[in-house]
Amino acid sequence: MAMDGRESAYSLVSEPSPWWLRGLAIIMALLVMMMALGAVSGILAPMFVDRFVPDDWEEIEPYPEDGTEEDIANWTEGKEFWDVMVDYMDGMMGVVEFSALHSGLLAILGLFCIPVLWKGERELGIKLVGAWIGINLLGGIVMMWMISKVGFYPQFDFGPEAGGTEIPEVINTFSAIASGAQIVVCNGILLAILVLVASKSKPETSFDIPSGFRPNEPPKS
Repeated sequence: MAMDGRESAYSLVSEPSPWWLRGLAIIMALLVMMMALGAVSGILAPMFVDRFVPDDWEEIEPYPEDGTEEDIANWTEGKEFWDVMVDYMDGMMGVVEFSALHSGLLAILGLFCIPVLWKGERELGIKLVGAWIGINLLGGIVMMWMISKVGFYPQFDFGPEAGGTEIPEVINTFSAIASGAQIVVCNGILLAILVLVASKSKPETSFDIPSGFRPNEPPKS
């Protein structure tokens, strides 16, 4: 591009389509809605548990005072399963609360990304989305660590004939692998989309190096 008789080494060729950034804004809007729903469900879930889940097994199944030994054994077995389930749910409440906080933070940050991308502010928009992906990845890792401490499945003891706790251990191992893979794949896809948009929305330039043999000003007739 020539300005005042001078040539620039880098001259703009064409403006990229604004719909690359706007398309990313639409994707972020969908993700914000998902995160907002996750935050709301994470807030409401503990309330529903406290309100509708009984505190003791006897509220569900009264103790068989005049029952047979088999009745008492069945009641005791049910109580053991119930106690394991209650302990598991108590542990998971911490995960649910963290999930609500994490989703709420992502929803708020995503709301900042949308107008910036829609208006075409490329540099800031790319940085905000990059930060969003980083927080999403970090939160997913922390959440998976918290769930692994509690367990992806209650540690029921199904007795020697069913392998004891073998079934819960297999389920927990498989769930941990699947959750880790899901975190990597989902964030990898988001990162790939961000790289694509960053590439396609970057203004093209031509490397037109000025020649020393050409005059700065056209010859006068």
